[in-house]
Amino acid sequence: MQSRKDQVQAHLFVLGRLSGSMLRGDPDAPETPSARTSKGMLWGGALVALACLGTAVFGLVSPGGGTSWRVPGTLVVVRETGARYLYTGGALHPVLNEASARLLAGDRFRVADAAADSLQDTPRGATLGIVGAPDALPHPVRRPVWAVCAGQTPAAPGTGAKPLTSVLIDAPGDDGGLGSGRGVLVTAPGAGVQLLWNGRRFPVDTRNGTQAALGWAGVVPTAVSPAFLGTLDAGPALAPPDVPGRGRPGPRLGGTATRVGQLFTASGQSYLLRADGLVPLTGLGHRLLRGDPRTQRIAYGGRSVAEHPVGPADLAAHQAPAAAAAELAAGLPRTAPRVDAVDPAAQQICVRDSPQGDGYTTTVAVVDAASVPGTAPAAQPAVGAACTPADRVWVRPGSGALVRAESSAGTGDSRYLVPENGVAYPLAPTALKSLGYSDSSATGLPARLLGLLPRGPVLDPTALAVSGVVAPTSAAPPSGEQCGGATS
Repeated sequence: MQSRKDQVQAHLFVLGRLSGSMLRGDPDAPETPSARTSKGMLWGGALVALACLGTAVFGLVSPGGGTSWRVPGTLVVVRETGARYLYTGGALHPVLNEASARLLAGDRFRVADAAADSLQDTPRGATLGIVGAPDALPHPVRRPVWAVCAGQTPAAPGTGAKPLTSVLIDAPGDDGGLGSGRGVLVTAPGAGVQLLWNGRRFPVDTRNGTQAALGWAGVVPTAVSPAFLGTLDAGPALAPPDVPGRGRPGPRLGGTATRVGQLFTASGQSYLLRADGLVPLTGLGHRLLRGDPRTQRIAYGGRSVAEHPVGPADLAAHQAPAAAAAELAAGLPRTAPRVDAVDPAAQQICVRDSPQGDGYTTTVAVVDAASVPGTAPAAQPAVGAACTPADRVWVRPGSGALVRAESSAGTGDSRYLVPENGVAYPLAPTALKSLGYSDSSATGLPARLLGLLPRGPVLDPTALAVSGVVAPTSAAPPSGEQCGGATS
C-alpha cells in the first residue's frame, strides 16, 4: 500500500465484498446492496417536495373551495370573521345562537369551520333562532351543588348594611353543614325571628320567652332577605305548646292538689299535666314550658315553677294517650340546638342543596364571606326578571344544570336548563333530545331555587319550525314556585 488513501479504499472494498456475500450471496456483484435503497429515498424525497410545492401554489391561486360543510344540520363558522350559519334546505341561514341551531338541526347537528371564499356561491336564507336563547350549553350536564347564601352589602355613608342574597351553582367547598346539634337565628321582613336547623326553618315565638328559655337571649338574629328565607321548607313554630284549660284544677297526685299546665317528673322524665292526663316531654318541650311566663302566672298562680315528683301508681292512673306526646313534639328538635353567633361582616349563612339519589339533601352552613363568589345578573335580551330575584348569581365556568322543578311535595314535570350565564330556560318536552340531553339526566330541584334566577325564553323546536325568529315571550313560573318571599 502506497498511501493512506489506498488503504481506505482497500478496506471499503473488503467491506463491500463481505456485505454482498451476506446479503446477496455474491461478493463480486457490480452494485452495493444498499444502492437501490439510497436511490429510492432520494427520489421519494424529491417527489414529496414537488407535491408540497404544488399544493401551496394551488392554495395561493385558488384559496377556499371546501365543501365538507355542505351537510344539512351543520353549524358553519366562518374562519375569518366568526360569523355563524346553519346549513339547511340548501342555503346558509344566519343563526342567533348555538341553542337555536341545535333545536333546528336535532341529531344532525355538527360544527364545521370554513373559509369565507368557500361560502361565496351558496344561497343565503333568512335569520333563524330564538331571541335570548343561550349560546353556550353545558355538555355533559352535571348534578351540581346549589347554594343560596345570605350576607350583607358594605355599609354606605348615611345608610346601614342591607341583606345580600347570592346563588351559587356548582358551588365550591362543602364542610358538611352545621350538623343536627347546631343552628342559626335569622330575621327577615314579615317573617320575624326564625331558627335554621337541619335544613329547615322554624318560626320562633318571641312573645312567650322562647329565646330566653332555650339559652338564646344574647344571640342577635342575622338579617336576611325574604328570598333567602324562602329557599327552606318551613317547620312547625318553635313555641311553648298551648295547654287548653291551663290553671284549672287537676287530679290529686301524691295526695297533693294540682292544676292543669303544671310540670312533674318521674324517673328523670318530665311530664306536662293536661286535661287528658300526664304527657311526657322532650328536652326542648320541657324548656319551652318551664320558661313560658304563662306557666308561672296561670298554672302556678304566680309562684315559682316547681316540678313535683309523681309516683308510678299516679303515673299509670293518669297517663295521657300515647299520641299526645307525638303531637307535642312533631317536627321539632328533641333538644334545644346550640345557636352559633354570626358576624355578618365576615361570615355568610349558606343553604346548600347537594345531590343525593334522585333528589337533593338540604344543609345549612356558616362560611367565610370571602369564599362566596358572584356578581349581579347582567341585563340580557329577552331575559325576564326572577320571581324572587337574588342579588348575585355565580355558575362555575363551563358548568350548568338540567333540573326538574319540583314543588314542596316533590312533584313536578317542568324541565329547566341553567347554563353558565345563570339564566333558567324552560324546556319544551321535545327540546331535550334536540339539545343532546336525556330526561334521565334531569335532577329534581325545589322550584323555589329556580325562582331566584332570571327567566329566559322557552326553548321549543316547534316554535322555530313555525317562525324563523322567535320573539321574546314571558315564561310562566314553574309548578309549585312561590313569589313574594317567605312567610312565617
